[in-house]
Amino acid sequence: MKEIDLDLTGFRGKGMDAWLGLGVASLNSYAIALHDADIVNYTSAIPLKLFYPIVSRDLNFFFNKGYYARINQDKKTMHGRVYRLFVQPLMNTLHKERWCDSDILDYFRSFRYTLSGEFAMTSDLALNIRIPADWGLEVGLLAEVYNNATFKRVCQTDLGFYDHKHKELGHDRTEGLCKMTGDIFSTLLRIITESSTTPISHSLLHSIQVKYKRRGQDIIRKYYTDALFNGLNFNRHEEETYVDMFSKVIMKSGEEYIDKPHNMLLPDWTRVLSAIPDLREQICYAAREDAREFYGNVF
Repeated sequence: MKEIDLDLTGFRGKGMDAWLGLGVASLNSYAIALHDADIVNYTSAIPLKLFYPIVSRDLNFFFNKGYYARINQDKKTMHGRVYRLFVQPLMNTLHKERWCDSDILDYFRSFRYTLSGEFAMTSDLALNIRIPADWGLEVGLLAEVYNNATFKRVCQTDLGFYDHKHKELGHDRTEGLCKMTGDIFSTLLRIITESSTTPISHSLLHSIQVKYKRRGQDIIRKYYTDALFNGLNFNRHEEETYVDMFSKVIMKSGEEYIDKPHNMLLPDWTRVLSAIPDLREQICYAAREDAREFYGNVF
């Protein structure tokens, strides 16, 4: 692929894995569902709920996004920190200040849980979208669906309660949840650039940082009330610490974007297959050979 100017060697992360999976799955499938691999309370209801609106002839949706309650019912703790404390107040800030196209922001804000890694789509849609290779996968994927599917064919499904392994906050832009929020913010800056006339500047970053931090602090009061009302354990100081760190990530990742607005979008499969028509078959063959070599079996 590198020899024909489709170099993917610089891409790393779950977006790259999802891209490979979508390509191979589209060989023989009408619909494809993806979900995180570290779900603690996993049941077969998750893929069933994701697939049903896509494969049902009575519904016939093109894309389905899963959402869930991020509550550990045993420990009585509230999770989903990146969405609750970063994405939600940031989206509210962009919407209030009109720094991004209002239609696409309304679309983003209509999803109950923007960052969920659980979604399903038709193979045809999967072949025609470009997705980020980093932690901006979910937000970038929703932006691609916005550009490639009519709204009435997009839905979301309640997957119930959900818990998985949790990342640490991290000490800077390169670690843990800080890296995740930085990648998400870079993706949002690219979406702002593509969908509006708002120039990305240091003064804009400062405004976003200040206004986000205030809205993040305000929203903590809301979650404190939710936790108190529902008998959940809630560390308000820790939540404030997350907002402080995320506000610093806004400046760091924003400055990186201004210095080098790199493109983390992988090419869509339609383009790739026009260059290498049998690439999916080649990947399948390579995977089988790896399984034979390292595990002694073939799937």
